[in-house]
Amino acid sequence: MRRSIRRRANASLRDMGLTLGVSPMTVLRWEHGTSEPRLENAIAYRRLLDALHEATR
Repeated sequence: MRRSIRRRANASLRDMGLTLGVSPMTVLRWEHGTSEPRLENAIAYRRLLDALHEATR
């Protein structure tokens, strides 16, 4: 779901990483479920995904 929201918004892994202050590889790992963000990053990531989802409805 995370990946599809990002792709619908035409946001790259780099865009997401820059916005969140993490590497693109970190965002990729979150999308694939191989790692989970720490609490503060999880909150920021969720807010960003929610905003992107709303913007692409």
